[in-house]
Amino acid sequence: MLSQDYELFFQRSGSIDKCLFESSSLLLDFADESGVRITFFVDAGMLCRMRELASTNLPMANDLSRIQKHIESLHARGHEIGLHIHPHWEDTRWENGEWDFSGTRYQLRDFSADDVANIVARYTSTLNELCDGGIAVFRAGGFCIEPFNILRNPLQANGITVDSSIVPGARLNDGDKAFDFTNAPSQSWWRFDESPMKPCPDGGFLEIPVTPLMLPFFHYWGRAIDRVLERQPSGVIGDGSSKAIGKREIVRRLAGMGRISELSVDAAKAGQLLSSHVLRRKRSIWHVMGHPKLLAKSSLDALQKFISHKDIRRFESLSGLASAIHAGELSARPG
Repeated sequence: MLSQDYELFFQRSGSIDKCLFESSSLLLDFADESGVRITFFVDAGMLCRMRELASTNLPMANDLSRIQKHIESLHARGHEIGLHIHPHWEDTRWENGEWDFSGTRYQLRDFSADDVANIVARYTSTLNELCDGGIAVFRAGGFCIEPFNILRNPLQANGITVDSSIVPGARLNDGDKAFDFTNAPSQSWWRFDESPMKPCPDGGFLEIPVTPLMLPFFHYWGRAIDRVLERQPSGVIGDGSSKAIGKREIVRRLAGMGRISELSVDAAKAGQLLSSHVLRRKRSIWHVMGHPKLLAKSSLDALQKFISHKDIRRFESLSGLASAIHAGELSARPG
């Protein structure tokens, strides 16, 4: 499986042409050649905020129209559209021709239960309008899925029962965006009810996690140098910049204690698709994720070599895999 978080950057947003259109075009060409179905988790808060401003901002209205048509084209070409929630858009301001994210709330747990219900309903409705309904899969922004109790009923009320926010073993210790999946099941999928961290055989939700990746010890030293030099990894198409993480997490990573991450086609991690640690592993399901904004042309070369080495011949969207699981066609094997 291949999933992509369709979004702008959070520090300096970047342009929609570079972060969304140009990069996604490469993905679509790759998908056509390889027979891959991509699940695009669309940052629906971006669309909702743009809609609020479009009536008095003609350039914004034009950009919104272009993005909406692009999402419709992704769906028309057979790819899946999923709900991605970055609630900071509720507080984001448009000032002096650019997005100002300062002082915004990044995690849903920073909002009231009523606010969360409203956000889920509005964002899902916005995507359903573009895709003839049927939005059924979810990924929390920044993987901030917990506490799930504030999301459980709103997601279910909007017909969403498949989640893909867990990276087993991964952890992020940051004040603005934190998660801890160190005790998550090491399986290719599982059912749950109250929390995706607690499997429940009869649960009403299905977790399809991202395949975890063990990064080399010095991976984050290279990324730290990129940060200091204010540059993206080589070849990245997106032209924005990401919000910095806290000092505690930086120290933890540089000390080698944050090496479990997500298997990704993003430029900074795509080379790991061909690492010996990945190539010697045996799994029934591989779930590679990424972001169009962080894609490089070399990313897709690495992905193609990975697919060929693993002899992967069946590609599913998340909903397609969920249907196979519900039909009893797959067992939850260890990951």
